[in-house]
Amino acid sequence: MNEPAKEETAKVEAPPKKKSRKKYLLLLLLIPLAAVLFIAIRFKLDANIPYDVSTAGITIPKFTESDIDFTHVYKKDTAIQSTGGAVINVDNQGAEELFLGGGEGQSDVIFRFVDGAFKDITAETGYEKESQEATMSAIALDVDENGFDDLIVTTSSDIYLYKNDGGKFTRQKLDAKMAEDTTPFSVAVADINRDGHFDMYVSGYIRKELIEGLNIFNQEGYGGTSALFINNGDDTFTDKTKESGLYYKHNTFQGVFIDVDQDGLEDLIVAHDTGQVRTWKNLGNMKFENIPNPNSEVYSYPMGIAVSDYDNDGLVDFFFSNTGTTAPAFMASGDLRADQVYYPKWIMFHNEGDFKFTDSAEKVKLADYEFSWGAVFEDFNLDGRPDLVVSENFVDLPPHKVPFLRLPGRFMLQNITGEFAAVGKEAGVVNKRYSISPVTADFNLDGVPDLVHVNLAGNSKAFISNQGSKNLIKVQLPNNVRSVGAMVKATLSDGRVLHRPFVKGEGLCADSTPIITIGTDGADVTDVEVKFLTGETVKGDVGEAGSTVIIAAPAPVKEPSEK
Repeated sequence: MNEPAKEETAKVEAPPKKKSRKKYLLLLLLIPLAAVLFIAIRFKLDANIPYDVSTAGITIPKFTESDIDFTHVYKKDTAIQSTGGAVINVDNQGAEELFLGGGEGQSDVIFRFVDGAFKDITAETGYEKESQEATMSAIALDVDENGFDDLIVTTSSDIYLYKNDGGKFTRQKLDAKMAEDTTPFSVAVADINRDGHFDMYVSGYIRKELIEGLNIFNQEGYGGTSALFINNGDDTFTDKTKESGLYYKHNTFQGVFIDVDQDGLEDLIVAHDTGQVRTWKNLGNMKFENIPNPNSEVYSYPMGIAVSDYDNDGLVDFFFSNTGTTAPAFMASGDLRADQVYYPKWIMFHNEGDFKFTDSAEKVKLADYEFSWGAVFEDFNLDGRPDLVVSENFVDLPPHKVPFLRLPGRFMLQNITGEFAAVGKEAGVVNKRYSISPVTADFNLDGVPDLVHVNLAGNSKAFISNQGSKNLIKVQLPNNVRSVGAMVKATLSDGRVLHRPFVKGEGLCADSTPIITIGTDGADVTDVEVKFLTGETVKGDVGEAGSTVIIAAPAPVKEPSEK
């Protein structure tokens, strides 16, 4: 009697086993689907605006979007994720032109804004790219002071100077060699020894074929080596990195020369990837000292640098991009130890004077945004308060390969309380492409700054203002090293005093217009003066609203220094 019972038991137990297998298979299917859904929601929410900032009392400018007819080629396996973009006045007439760097095996291009569109004029300028390597960065500077902007361009291996003689370029590979394991990523320029010739701090990143990871903080000896090159007077260079105290082997994206403490010397602000912001004080005689700052005791991904006096107190302030909320901390923190603090938030150094800073990003409602690259300050609505535009999206991040999940790029207006409101959608400035840096200029000559997002792996996007205004004054300094670090001071009829520094290479691997636009919000400008690093102050002749004040730079003054 026991055996039939066993058979009956076997018949009863068989169906649950089949049902269990179905549940198991269903679970196997649901887990990856749930993971994909979670990632999609996670990255879609990353684009949300984290702050409720009032826009009461401020004007939101409107822009018309257009593609630029140049598709950048990015080869992931052989090139670092960067490209150059620069505003340049090729013929020293009328509107400025736009330089865009090409990828590996691709030419660089120069565009002029004509009849509402950007026209390729590269052939007219004689500009030819020698290397088949990807272009990393560009900066426009009148190096020989002949009145025409020259171009300094870096590729994966070399630094080139394109001399501009009346609108025609001739190419020269500069004798300024980086370490063998280093790519010259971007260039900062100044006249460190006051001999009238441009010197360079070249930010170095490890060569593509040597990259072991993007989240390496502590590995000894890993990374590129940045270099300080002093001009010998004939555009050959001597490497003074170690003698100056600036030697540091660490991947670096961007540096900017500017006078932080108003002592007449160009200090150096540097964004070190997988590391920290370093604030180097110029001690004179080509010696620099690393001064602690709010980012010195934590570890971040500083990349782009924006420079302005955002609160008009007469001292230059700095914005630094970072990974923000996009990258999960457990991944982005890489090889950091338990005692090392990972800090992904956006960073804003408010200059307190005497080479001291506080991080005001939380206060001005900028801290809690997402992954970003280059950034630029500009007064887009001409109210006298610098606004901020930030590049976003990482070409090698899998979720950002899906257009739906990409970030918009941030267009942020500063309100009357000093907070920054993200109004890109309202202004018509949304760029869901892989922007490396914004650049600004008045391409259509209507008085209002326009904007270009220099995009990797696709077409760059232009955002052209179509409103026109005369609530401004423009100040034009010579686009040469004697102007670097100068401070423009404009006094308005309503009692406001506005300050704007002359900066070269703001953003990331890019360079915006050297013409400084000062919004007046309807007030008259009663006085404009410019203080140069030589100590000389030059007053400008103020014309009617909307006009340009032309400033002549003082002659170079040689100070005792090593050659």
